[in-house]
This record gives sequence, structure tokens and C-alpha cells, in this order.
Amino acid sequence: MESTYTFSFLKEHDIPDLYDAFMGAFADYVVPIKLSRKEFDVKIKREGVQLSFCVGAYQGNRLVGFIMTGLGEWLGKPTAYNAGTGVLPEHRGQRLTERMYEALLPKLRESGIEQCLLEVIRQNEAALKVYQRIGFRTTRSLECFRAPKQDLTCPDGEVDAVTVAGAPKPQWQTYAQFFDVQPSWQNTSQAFRLNPNEKLVLEACDADKQLIGYVAFFPKTGSVAQLAVQAGYRSQGIATALLREVVKRTEAPALLVVNVDATCTRLLEFLRRRNFSYLLGQYEMLLPLV
Repeated sequence: MESTYTFSFLKEHDIPDLYDAFMGAFADYVVPIKLSRKEFDVKIKREGVQLSFCVGAYQGNRLVGFIMTGLGEWLGKPTAYNAGTGVLPEHRGQRLTERMYEALLPKLRESGIEQCLLEVIRQNEAALKVYQRIGFRTTRSLECFRAPKQDLTCPDGEVDAVTVAGAPKPQWQTYAQFFDVQPSWQNTSQAFRLNPNEKLVLEACDADKQLIGYVAFFPKTGSVAQLAVQAGYRSQGIATALLREVVKRTEAPALLVVNVDATCTRLLEFLRRRNFSYLLGQYEMLLPLV
């Protein structure tokens, strides 16, 4: 019954309960999610989650539903990012997601947040319909890929007069000029910097030491956050040279590239040629608050 639930914002001491609820809610997800407590803590930091903006749905003293909210900037506007919404299986069908947003949205507006952002797996039709009822609208489609390192095709061979080396001081403003589209929230330079895991940025430079490409990735997990080459230098093997170096420096058995904009046909084709396998697709959705 609706009257049996209460809603409140979370505090630091609620993290263990939030972790348990997260694991319980996503155990039967379209793609089951299994995170260690350490990995969960990394997710909180990476996605800018602010506990005072995270809503919990309670039955008695038990946390049975939640919205994890990250705060930051998206396309120049103060934004709340949905870093995870979940409801325990036995409490579904009670409109808890909608009711949690009813508690959250006034606080966001009062705090000057201008929009809400989220991603939802495309085949998760139930969640998609809920978000549409709340007022979210799809802004773009995103694609996710994975490849065991031994399956990758990164032909050997030096690119003429191009060197690949670690970046002691990443040039994020310059890298942004190489984008065809905006990275997803989880792959922005801010999220990359916030992530406490070991991370590396490699740069490709030409004979004049001009920066012409780069890759940002996590060697322990194999997750590639950003990979881009300056427009005039594409189709010359530079991205392949960068990826080959990522493989050498990655401890994980596979590489993962998530949330590639579906309109980035050149990057999608590159990943397919390198033998990445398609994992799943997501919708990015936005809810204006002003």
C-alpha cells in the first residue's frame, strides 16, 4: 500500500544500506549488475553522487528503493544525473520511482538545478515508460562494446613520424576540440578526473610534436573513457596505434567502450574493425526543470 512507504534524503551513514539495496534491485536487471563495495564507492565518486540529493524509499526502517543523484554541469547548465534508480523486486508496482522523483524535483529546483539527465537500457521498456511519464524525453542513442584483448585486431606497424606517450599533464581543453559529439556523463573529463582508480592518458604527436590524438582509460578495468583523433589526421592508423598501446598497458582481460553516440559512425566502424563486440544500447534522456 502507498501509505506504508516514507521518503527521505540519504546521509553518509546510509551508504551500507544503499549498497545492499542497489545490489538487490539490480540482481535481476536486464543486464545484472554486480559491484564490490569498493567498486560501488568508486561509482559514487566518479559520477559525482551527492547523498543529500539521493532519495530513499523506506518501508519501516528498510531502504527498499532509491535514486542516486550526481550533481554537475551538462551542456553548460547545472544538472542532476541519475546515477542509478532501483526498487527491490517485492516492492515494484507501487509507483516508487515516480514518487521518489516527486520528492526530489522540488529540492533540485530550489537548489538551482536546471535539468535532469539519465541513461536507460533500450530494451528496459518498463523503466522507459516510467521516465516518459515523469517527463523525460530521449536526446540520443548510445552504444556499448566489449572486446577480449586477445581478440582485438590492432595491426602492428609504425605510423610515420607519430609517437605515442603518456601525458604528464592532460590537455583537456585541447582534447575537447577533437570531439565530434559530447561524451556521456560517465565519460566526461570531469568524471575521469573524479574517478579514484588508476587512470592513464596517452597522447599521439606528429613529427613537430603537435598533439593529434589521445586516449583516456583505466588500466585495471580496461574501460576506455575517451578516444579521439584530430579531424585532419583520421584514417591514418593513429587511433589504432593508441589502442594498441592501451592493450599493452591494461591489466584487465578485456577492453570496454560504453555510451558511444550512435551518430558517431566513424568511431563505431573503427570499433567494429578492431573486433569489438556489441553489448547493448541505451537511451540518453533529459528532463528540463526550468
